[in-house]
Amino acid sequence: MRFLVFSVFFICVHFVAAQNQQANNLSGVIIDSEDSAPVPFAYLYLKNYPGFSALADEQGEFKFFFPSQFMDEMLVVSCIGYEKKEVSISSLSATANKLSLQRQFLSLNEVTVMPEGNSIEGMISKAIDNIPKNYPDKRHQLRGFYRKISTNYEEFTKLVEAAVLVEDVSYKKDGLSLRIKLESLRQSDELGEVDSSMSILKQRIREHIKSTGSTFGPLNEIIGIYQYNGFRGDAYNSRTWFGKDGGRFMGIPELPTYHRIMGEEIVGKDTIYQIAFGGQDPPNGRSYLKINSRNHAIVEYQFRWASGEYEHFAKFREVDGLYYPEMIRNKELRLINRDVGTHQMNISTFWFDVPMIEDLKKIRAKDALGRDEEVESKKYELDSNFWKTYDLIKKYPLDSAIIRNLEKDSSLEEQFRNNAKD
Repeated sequence: MRFLVFSVFFICVHFVAAQNQQANNLSGVIIDSEDSAPVPFAYLYLKNYPGFSALADEQGEFKFFFPSQFMDEMLVVSCIGYEKKEVSISSLSATANKLSLQRQFLSLNEVTVMPEGNSIEGMISKAIDNIPKNYPDKRHQLRGFYRKISTNYEEFTKLVEAAVLVEDVSYKKDGLSLRIKLESLRQSDELGEVDSSMSILKQRIREHIKSTGSTFGPLNEIIGIYQYNGFRGDAYNSRTWFGKDGGRFMGIPELPTYHRIMGEEIVGKDTIYQIAFGGQDPPNGRSYLKINSRNHAIVEYQFRWASGEYEHFAKFREVDGLYYPEMIRNKELRLINRDVGTHQMNISTFWFDVPMIEDLKKIRAKDALGRDEEVESKKYELDSNFWKTYDLIKKYPLDSAIIRNLEKDSSLEEQFRNNAKD
């Protein structure tokens, strides 16, 4: 059982009614800029928060919901055969928006011809078959920046940031041998209402799972989120999403999976196709794969449960013909009290530097994080000088809206000091 949160959620959901997240909304229609004809099935998402997305219908009409703190964000509209369009949300009205897309004209050397017949299913099948050769099978290390933001409706209630060094062995293995070294960690105060009975419930569930002989993922969230970033060991297990037969993506007659090409983009000389999948026809685009037509590598993917209580996203970069994680994001219910619902979420993100492959100084077992270590329950020394010069946090600064929210009572720097070792 990979994520304890799944088990806890299914138990809690029988007792607690999920709450609806307060949100703003936009509605309108997507049209062709040349003839004003509706553009069907265009995909809309927030540029910096792609988890907030929507799919236009056959008439090009859309409804888009988003938290009010993202009023200053950019909305991206994408559809195959058209150029992407970016527009600021603040420039739009609540209703009756008309967003026009410019037709995309490709030169001859940019055109990729899709095979006839089961082209989408064929691309997915080839992508799964090529996992063993597209992803690393050699020891490597990645410098990573981890950030977890907790929410409650439109409020942000906690921040955890960590600098880590990841040592991975092979995507052909299940990840039990990977090691993660914590270089520095800091965390804010807890502004959410915590009910200790939830911690007791989660512990009892873990004990029950263990007593049945079943396996479960690591208690350490930093390890768990990295370990299950997609394909590790899955290409050899037919029961997983990325299993060798691709059954989960292809579906079965009793439980069909539908597919749709959402768009394409040219990156260098490569054509990248975005394929949506899901149990409804057409799929809403919130779960998708991006596949490079050159080598059938999966360069990005997102899974999202229909009700929004869980979402997993991963993006990969190519280095010397192999693909390494560039970004991993996990969104899941925050089970800290009995007010369970998608208004209380943990949003955890990893950003990674380019991989280091040669002349590695291996991470010693005693220096690695423990798999059942809850890092937030422990205090670590605060190295303020480290964070002032840490280059990855400069590349991915914290949103000002989150800072304002968390600093209602005291500065983040003061909170970091209070939650660290003396």
